[in-house]
Amino acid sequence: MDIPEFKNRTPSQIINEMKHFESSGRAYRALSWLDYAKSNGNVSALEYSAFETRLSIEQLLFEQIIISVGTELDKSDYKKCNGNAKDLSRMVEKLTPNYEKLIDFTKAMAPAGFPITKWDNRALVKYHGKVSNYLHWSGGLDVTVKSEQWLRNGISEIETAIGYIWHGLTTGNTGVMPIEKLEPELQELWKLFINNKITIDEVVQIADDLEPVLQARLTMR
Repeated sequence: MDIPEFKNRTPSQIINEMKHFESSGRAYRALSWLDYAKSNGNVSALEYSAFETRLSIEQLLFEQIIISVGTELDKSDYKKCNGNAKDLSRMVEKLTPNYEKLIDFTKAMAPAGFPITKWDNRALVKYHGKVSNYLHWSGGLDVTVKSEQWLRNGISEIETAIGYIWHGLTTGNTGVMPIEKLEPELQELWKLFINNKITIDEVVQIADDLEPVLQARLTMR
């Protein structure tokens, strides 16, 4: 994966170049605005970074929903939580039971060279709330937008949030295993795993033992 450089970009470059609107595109712009805020002590750039970080989190949660359930997502349900990270996170859990275990199972079953990122959605919701404080701030100007300490605090808060997102996006993939499309033996492994009959290490070991049989079956099809 070629990771683009987000540092030392001008406002014009941030706005006009690499205009992507998925979670990674939002995160990239957030990092660039944050770098500009740090280099120039610019409050507006900090606010733009906070805004793009929020949108990146919302988009990332939405991408998890789409990857998990696809066209099964009811538009009216999505509209109820549009722009609300906490509601989006709850929808992930509602539409995909055992979601965290499904991520663990997917990581274990994923082919070598295809890393899966296990997102901490609770952390994403917290980050969403924290960066929002730099968009919906309150208090005197001397203790907010005209305060160097407020700016430093904002940079630190946003850097932590967007750093977590960028690391996850650039070191792994967002995805889940479609259980219904797996071979019966692997579906049975999933059932045993979610019912705490076997550990994830045992899942990996049994899957490795099954691989010759499953490969032979695929070859015969």
